[in-house]
Amino acid sequence: MDRILLFTLLTVTQLHAQGISIYTTVTQEAREITGSSLAQPLSPEQWKSTVSDRRAKWLEMLGLNPLPERTPLEATVTGTLERGDYVVEKIHFQILPDAHVAGNLYRPAKVSGKLPAVLYLCGHTKGKVNAPYQANPRWFGQHGYVALVLDPVQLGECQGMHHGTYRDGRFDWPSRGYTPAGTEVWNAMRALDYLQSRSDVDAEKMGVTGLSGGGAMSWFLGAADERVKCVVPVCQSGSIERMAVDRATDGHCDCAFWINYYRWCWPDIGALIAPRAFLIASGSEDVLWRPAGYRDVAHRIRHQYDALGVPKNFDLVEDLSPHGYTPKLRQAIFTFFNSHLKNDPTPVQDDVTDFVEPEEKLLVFGGKLPKDDTMMQMDARLVKAADVQLPASETQWQSHQTQALAQLRATTFRNLPADPAPRLRDKLADGGTKEGDVFGTRIFDTSDGLTLAVKTRHFANNTNAVPTIVCAVQPDAKSTFSGGGSSRPSLAPEFANATVEVRNTGVTSVGPGYLWTLHRVYPLLGHSLPERQVADLLAGTALMRQEPATGATILYGKGETAAIAIYAALLDPKVTELILDNPPETHTKPETAEFLGILRIGDLPQNLALLYPRPITFIGNVPPAFEWTKKAYEALGKDDRIRVIKSTRDWKPQAK
Repeated sequence: MDRILLFTLLTVTQLHAQGISIYTTVTQEAREITGSSLAQPLSPEQWKSTVSDRRAKWLEMLGLNPLPERTPLEATVTGTLERGDYVVEKIHFQILPDAHVAGNLYRPAKVSGKLPAVLYLCGHTKGKVNAPYQANPRWFGQHGYVALVLDPVQLGECQGMHHGTYRDGRFDWPSRGYTPAGTEVWNAMRALDYLQSRSDVDAEKMGVTGLSGGGAMSWFLGAADERVKCVVPVCQSGSIERMAVDRATDGHCDCAFWINYYRWCWPDIGALIAPRAFLIASGSEDVLWRPAGYRDVAHRIRHQYDALGVPKNFDLVEDLSPHGYTPKLRQAIFTFFNSHLKNDPTPVQDDVTDFVEPEEKLLVFGGKLPKDDTMMQMDARLVKAADVQLPASETQWQSHQTQALAQLRATTFRNLPADPAPRLRDKLADGGTKEGDVFGTRIFDTSDGLTLAVKTRHFANNTNAVPTIVCAVQPDAKSTFSGGGSSRPSLAPEFANATVEVRNTGVTSVGPGYLWTLHRVYPLLGHSLPERQVADLLAGTALMRQEPATGATILYGKGETAAIAIYAALLDPKVTELILDNPPETHTKPETAEFLGILRIGDLPQNLALLYPRPITFIGNVPPAFEWTKKAYEALGKDDRIRVIKSTRDWKPQAK
């Protein structure tokens, strides 16, 4: 027996060694996304016919579709600084009621008529008071522009948070469909509203630029809002491939990225900025945004501009420098704005001045931030969670059910494989026990190339197809030996177990360092780690159905794996029942498994009710939040389909 078990373990290890790592699957998918992004430029007809749909998708990925209500800005100037040839106005406005954004507006001291305007967006330093973020808008103000520089979220005098998953463990943000990039873009859109309202601004000649995080926001705003006629991101241009391969996500907070339901890369964003004036400015020694990324992106976008007949509206300028400005970059930027907003292509010869305004003089609120500010609540204010009501009738619920499941497949689970059935690599008999338990292992390949295993257990005397309870291995399981180890539920002998080693369990487990990266990089691929585990569970379930001994398939989830079981059951109509033991009660808690945008469809109790009329069994008790699910079944006349049993050992299939 020991020799058989040793042989089995060696064989399983060898088979897994033939597979690839999770990290490799991530980089391969990233290459696929970048490689297909604007691989062929859109024809003018394609570009025009798809632009509205593409912009709606872009806003959705920012958490801005639909756009919030444009409430009164309540714009206020708290002071001015007279500086000879230019003036600084200290301004704040509200993007939503009690959500304050502060900025400094630079303009010529003497203004006659309407001037072009530049919105300057800061990176992640001290905001508008930082020396480079004073110098650049000041140059514009001294050269015939109205330039408004904004503090970014969480910095300067703007409250809120942009370090959600990066530093503060806010993995409820992906579930909400929220990225602070959406807040930054909405701040910028409201800033454009403000600039439009000024008598000294030509609303047909507005541009945007910014360094680092402000560079990313320049991309994002340019694609989101057609009022911007000239877009110049600086040192924040690259590709999904480089982000994954270089693990550059580790160096960025959340606002550098969007929720990538539709698997876009930077060229797709550039195609939305086209045909408006667009200049990418980059330092070739930027370790976070390497030339291999931004040059390929620029090449693809250049072809799009050429296809639209406006090749001169796009360009790339770079310098041999790290992350930041150089005189060459600045002069090219200033020339580009002059060319496209002033119709003056004369090369700019001067540069910014060395003068630095004392920080305290530029403060808008004078060191006392508004106490009633609501910027910390933007994750719930911008992206509205679904308000699902209890069923009014079976017809009404079935309609909601159809729509919600379609939405789940169109966004959260959009990138699941069309066919969950995996390729079986090998089938191993692991031996048995004196009590009659028989153990086995099935090795299979996932659609993205991982090699995983299903650990099975059935009773030797079962010669016919029997109900099989399928579950995912617990993330902290030390072993899956003997049919799944401690992860498999204890069942009566007449039923079988199949325990799936979903990714990040068993031999595909990753350490805590890369696990953080994995949780953060997967949304760039249109996934989340739990969503990938749902795909693995579905694959393992489909594999077990190929076995003649498998009867009805029932999914089981306990604790962390309960959410995985819930969504796998919703996506697999062949699952006949769901068993839940101590499930999490809400996606609004950061520790609950994250699924992209899931709260836009419903929270766990509401989404569980989409399983209707299939039966649900709770172990021990119905958790308080799931009383909603129970009431929904009661309203639909199927209250007997939700039951509570003491332990899995007491489980038997519910009568139909």
